[in-house]
Amino acid sequence: MFGNRILARGVFAVACLSCPLAVWAQPQLTTIEDTIYRADGSKFNGIALIEWRSFLASDYSSVPAYNRTVRIVDGVLKVNLVPTTTASPGAYYVVRLVVNGRVHATQYWAVPPSTTPKKIKDVQLVGPPPSGGWLQSPNDGPIDIGSVVGLTEELAARAKKGLGFMPSRAAVINAAGEIEGAVGQPTDCIRVNGTVGPCASGATPAFVDHEVPAGLLNGSNATFTLSNTPNPASSLQLFRNGVMQKAGLDYTLAGNTITFAPTSIPQANDILLASYRLGGSIQPGLAVGGALTGNLPEPQLAQGVVMNQHVAANAAIAESKLALNFPTHSSANDPTTEQKQALLGTSGTPSGSNRYVTDADPRMTNPRQPTPHPLLGSGHQDTNPATVARGDLIVGVGTNPTLWSRLPLGAANRCLVSNGLDVVWNACLFTGYPGGSVPFVDAAGNLAHNSSRLFWDNSARRLGVGTNAPSSTLTVRDAASGIGSTTLTVRAGEGQSTTALQSWQDAAGSELARVEADGSMQASTFRASSTVVKAAWQETGTSADPSSPANGHAWYNLAEHVRKTREGGQTHTLPQVICSLAGVSTSSTTASALGSCRIPQVLVRNGDRFEIRADLSHEGTATGFSYALYWGSTLLGSRSGLAADTVASIRSDAVPIGSNLYWTTQSWATILVSSTGSASSLPLGDVVVELRAQMSSSTSETVTLRNLSVLRLPAQTNP
Repeated sequence: MFGNRILARGVFAVACLSCPLAVWAQPQLTTIEDTIYRADGSKFNGIALIEWRSFLASDYSSVPAYNRTVRIVDGVLKVNLVPTTTASPGAYYVVRLVVNGRVHATQYWAVPPSTTPKKIKDVQLVGPPPSGGWLQSPNDGPIDIGSVVGLTEELAARAKKGLGFMPSRAAVINAAGEIEGAVGQPTDCIRVNGTVGPCASGATPAFVDHEVPAGLLNGSNATFTLSNTPNPASSLQLFRNGVMQKAGLDYTLAGNTITFAPTSIPQANDILLASYRLGGSIQPGLAVGGALTGNLPEPQLAQGVVMNQHVAANAAIAESKLALNFPTHSSANDPTTEQKQALLGTSGTPSGSNRYVTDADPRMTNPRQPTPHPLLGSGHQDTNPATVARGDLIVGVGTNPTLWSRLPLGAANRCLVSNGLDVVWNACLFTGYPGGSVPFVDAAGNLAHNSSRLFWDNSARRLGVGTNAPSSTLTVRDAASGIGSTTLTVRAGEGQSTTALQSWQDAAGSELARVEADGSMQASTFRASSTVVKAAWQETGTSADPSSPANGHAWYNLAEHVRKTREGGQTHTLPQVICSLAGVSTSSTTASALGSCRIPQVLVRNGDRFEIRADLSHEGTATGFSYALYWGSTLLGSRSGLAADTVASIRSDAVPIGSNLYWTTQSWATILVSSTGSASSLPLGDVVVELRAQMSSSTSETVTLRNLSVLRLPAQTNP
């Protein structure tokens, strides 16, 4: 089909040969002849409704406002029109392409004088000319700037390119008001007065991101400090374990000091992060605070920030150095001078107060090695004597006294568990998986889990298969991106019999819907929503009716192209509305199609009945009219209306039998009623039902198709 186009230069005017002209000589005419196609390549069939406003032709012939209808058959359009490009300003044609009473495209034509036929592309404008506009003739010369009202002033108000205008440069305005390119190095900065120079250096961004506030995380300390004072204070974003804290509710800020509310005090393992803005850039030499001391860019760690528990054993930091400011233990139990010398092997004798010299010291007169003995031998007063076997465990038992005793190795696949007093061998219960995991036995026979694909949300009572984020009570999806497919199978048991495969119930346990053992579904109601992409209901149909339908059954017979139902032990077909549309008007004295309806060939079957109805209105009382109803090329009926007839109708029933078409027709208006009946051979292919009408003589009165309806009653036999 044709699309609308927009013209930006002016307005055209046009006229047609059939319009009554006010001058005594016929103006020159131009023939427009072309073939019109649809977007799918098929040829266009319909009418072209051509309208124009009054104008003067190039020979000063007067062409009054009017319109005419041109029929387009098999894509061919041919019409003679008065040229408008040489006519009075504002002349052009409005052309509407109409199919079945609907406007499919609107075009605007500017017709030049020509003795040879023109194509549509030669006369079509890109859009409607502006109101009162003028379209320059192709023969006109260029337009001077001074000829356009206001253009000189508009151009003078705009800046010009200067001599220094360069692409890919920052634009500056010189003293003459012209636009030039800034001159300098790519790394330079440009000032507001247009001068260029090196950018300021030595400053760091005036933003602080993800700073850890200084202070003890022990569950009781509520005061923490920042390295700088946020400016403005509202720029502070304080996060505790990833949750943003609310100023005034969770904490207060005074300078660079944060004070938490009693109910929001951070606990020992919490994580605090702060991000904020500063009033200006941070310059080198600026004093720091909070967790740091000294000045930028080399601040020092402040006192009280790092404690002993923060230092790993392999951190290579001497504990004694930390103990200068942060003692880790009391000095009351430190070794004496003699004991320290004994550690060096220089002095000391074994005694109750000198425990640093042992009986194994080679300097002693009684050196001896420890005597070997069983682990649970009788020489130990804190054990239950026993012989240890392979796999045994030594555990503490009893309360008074507490003794070490032998716990024999448990049976295979048993685990040690606590009963609250002792450890015992019991059934294994693994609790080391992430929350929500559902354990299973893997291919190697080991207890395993996959919490990303098999997950139980206990708080929301939801199970996810193939996902760890179930959105419903049961969420099932394939987790392999791009290669897998999600399926769900419910298989009947060996003794399924008539028990339902699935059942849905409400909160009270009452059944809402069910899938029967034979695959049928039962529910109180079904609801679906169609979209512009997909219909809510789809039925593939059957080439033959079911062998034993029951009352209430409904199906689609795809061979007969009809829907059927079963009532009262009989099969019934459903009527089909093929078309029901409004048409167009005509005042032409030539028969014009006011509306049509296409019936696909597959729906024209032996014994079917087609009910065709059309209603018209006559706008006027001075001129008669006539109309006719066609089945393809077959005339079903026609009649001539009187000038006084204001409404008219025609009804026809058509029945295809074999290769023939049998029909009866009735038509009536305000006065006359008539009926006809006949038969003819059926045309091959699709059938177009069309209503045509025309006026008896030239007039401004019109006849309008108000509705054309075609119903199909498919053939059906009930013996």
